[in-house]
Order: sequence, then structure tokens, then C-alpha cells
Amino acid sequence: MAKVKLVYASWCPSCPAAKSFWKRLQQEIPFSYEEIDIDSPRGKELAERYNIKSVPTSLVNDRPYFVGVPEKQRAISLLKPR
Repeated sequence: MAKVKLVYASWCPSCPAAKSFWKRLQQEIPFSYEEIDIDSPRGKELAERYNIKSVPTSLVNDRPYFVGVPEKQRAISLLKPR
């Protein structure tokens, strides 16, 4: 099963739309989903490891794929088993 981690910030104006996007998509396709605040210790560690400079950033299977609100068709193609 695919894993999505959304790195977000409480002060980010685009982050609620990205959160909403992943929650809606989860109703169509099964995948694990986690939200991580970039200002938390774990968020800071992920930002350093993946060189995250902007939020929201979506990691799919531990690879950064989207900055901003994801494009639905590309997200679906990344989440479907190959």
C-alpha cells in the first residue's frame, strides 16, 4: 500500500487545500496518510532529509512529488499498485 506524508505548516494558506485533497482521494484509493507539521521535530527532520523548502510538500513512498496542491491524475498514477 502506498504511503503519503503531507508536510504542512499551521500558517500556510495552501495547506488546508492539500489536506483536503488527500483526504478526499483516500475515499477513492486506499493508501496510508499522515500529516506532519514542518515546525515539529519530525517535520524539521523530514525538511532537512528531503530538502523541503516550501509547504505543503507531499511525499509519496518517501519521495517528494508535489509542492502545493497535488494534480489528481498524477497522484492517482503514483498511488496505484504497479
